[in-house]
Amino acid sequence: MAVQNFASLKAPGKGVFTGLAIFHTAVAGLFVLSSVLSGEFPLGHELMLTSMAIMLWCLSALHPHFAADDERWRRIRERGMFYNYIVLLIFLAFLVNVFALTPLEMSGYQTVSVIASFLVSSVFITFVILSKRM
Repeated sequence: MAVQNFASLKAPGKGVFTGLAIFHTAVAGLFVLSSVLSGEFPLGHELMLTSMAIMLWCLSALHPHFAADDERWRRIRERGMFYNYIVLLIFLAFLVNVFALTPLEMSGYQTVSVIASFLVSSVFITFVILSKRM
C-alpha cells in the first residue's frame, strides 16, 4: 500500500524549485565569498553548493518537461546524457593536461569536487539546451 502511495506522488511545482534555487544560490554565494576572502578558494564544498544551485535553476526551467514525462522528455534525457558523456571526456582530458603541464596542486577532495560539480552542472545545462532546441 505504501509503495502505491509513493508511486502516485507528483513532482514538486516550479515554484518549489525556484525558491530552493534562490536560497541555494544565496548560500553558495556566501560560501564562495567567504572562501575567496580567506584566500583558500576552491576548498571543494563551495563548488558543490554552486553546482547544486545551477541544478535547481535548471530543474526550475525544465519543470514543464519532466512533469509531463512524455516521449520528448525521454529523448531529451537520452541525448543529453550522450552529449554530456562527450563533454565529460573532453573536460577530463583538459584536466589531465592542466595537472601535467602546470604546477597546480589540488587535494583529492578538491579534485573530486571539481569533477563532480562539473558533472552535475553540465548534465542539467545540457538538458536545458536540448529542451530549447527540441
